[in-house]
Amino acid sequence: MEAIVLAFQALLDVQNVLYLCIGVGAGIVLGAIPGLSASMAIAIVIPFTFALPPVASLIMMMGAYKGGIYGGSIAAILLNAPGTSAAVATVQDGHALAKQGKGLKALKVSLFASAIGDTFSDIVLILSAAQLARIALEFGPVEFTVIAVASLTLVVSLSGKSLMKGLIGAALGILVAFIGLDPMSGLPRLTFGSSDFYGGIGLVPMLIGLLPMAEVLIRLEQKQQTKGAFLPSPKEPSDARVTKSDWKRITKPIAAGSVLGTIIGIIPGMGPTIGAVVGYDNAKKLSKDKESFGKGSVEGVAGAESGNNAVSGANLIPLLGLGIPGDSEAVILIGAFLIHGLTPGPMIFRENPEVVYGLYGGLVAANLLLIIFALLLLPQFVKLSRIRTTRILPVVMILATMGAYNYQQSFFDVIVAFVFCGIGYLMHKIDAPRSTIMIGFILAPILENNFRRAMLITDNDWSAFFSSSIGNFLWMLAIASVIYSLAAFARKRR
Repeated sequence: MEAIVLAFQALLDVQNVLYLCIGVGAGIVLGAIPGLSASMAIAIVIPFTFALPPVASLIMMMGAYKGGIYGGSIAAILLNAPGTSAAVATVQDGHALAKQGKGLKALKVSLFASAIGDTFSDIVLILSAAQLARIALEFGPVEFTVIAVASLTLVVSLSGKSLMKGLIGAALGILVAFIGLDPMSGLPRLTFGSSDFYGGIGLVPMLIGLLPMAEVLIRLEQKQQTKGAFLPSPKEPSDARVTKSDWKRITKPIAAGSVLGTIIGIIPGMGPTIGAVVGYDNAKKLSKDKESFGKGSVEGVAGAESGNNAVSGANLIPLLGLGIPGDSEAVILIGAFLIHGLTPGPMIFRENPEVVYGLYGGLVAANLLLIIFALLLLPQFVKLSRIRTTRILPVVMILATMGAYNYQQSFFDVIVAFVFCGIGYLMHKIDAPRSTIMIGFILAPILENNFRRAMLITDNDWSAFFSSSIGNFLWMLAIASVIYSLAAFARKRR
């Protein structure tokens, strides 16, 4: 009951609702721009939350995350260009429906499937995260060291075509994390005699440089323009809405996609793209009309969108319960917590329950707002689909530069953002994943601090890392994760 009261208090705060609305709206718009993802939506919104209370800040960022995941389906359906990787399974059937004059129908099926899948995973999160945190409260430095090592296995699943490039990116992130003053001795490390480095490299300017700023350069170089999606108008009223017969066809795919997406979201390293593909594949298996898939099937759109959106709530379960990021978007969300002095993990339920349950209330409210905002904006998106992407990208670059400066009102942070913009651009040129840098950067302090604490407590006894039953179980999970990720990586390469 206390949790419910705290959640309602957060939702009764007009300021929180206002910032949630801004986050959802911004996420939908940014996610709908081809090339910009939910990760970038969060990175762009973060600088605008510095002066906000923690609850309002996190609610706004989660609204941007949810809006960004859904927004990717808009570009996929209208332009045949998925705004996010999570919308790859939506492209074929969604755009095929749009070319038949059923663009609004496809957008609405996508919207309802997204909201239902997201709400289901949020309920699972609310019921399970605190229970997982209770178990994690028994953990000490040894266990958290093992968890950090296990979390680094995300590098394998996010490495793309080259595991070596992914490992190099993670190593670079770890190296950058060591810049600044040693947390125990207070001595400078890798500062090159400059006092600007004493505070370390800021997470926000680094994220802004790696993601939105680098992406702008990549898109401008490619001269990617959307010169217009001249789609036919609906031939009859039913082409612009979800009919009863449509609901009968999409109910099973939505239910199955929600469950599968939630399971995938709980497993670190999977992510919404896998949720979308699995949801789409399952919808095809359940369908009586398999021939329509790829040619304009509402079932395919429903399965893919419920699958990818269910991941977004479920990947907060390991994030809040254990402090482990579930995917690259969750890595950025960890950074958002840290910026406001909050450490995701089991202690947050004890130290900041008002933040956790306020966030829960915001997650559920965000799904309702997503439906309201999208229904209002969808007709406008059909018209705006003719705007060239290259006219929007310079505005994104300006906002990103302002965000880097506003972090600490420091031009040094702007320089850091542009340096990482160059690094992100070069990594794209060599086909290396940028997300592995963020994983290394965020997990390095957790790994270092807990490892050094464990060594101090045990008087440098290495056997302590294998003397805990919980620790040994976590080692087994870490090894299993590595084997699974390597096997999946090998299958992908073949």
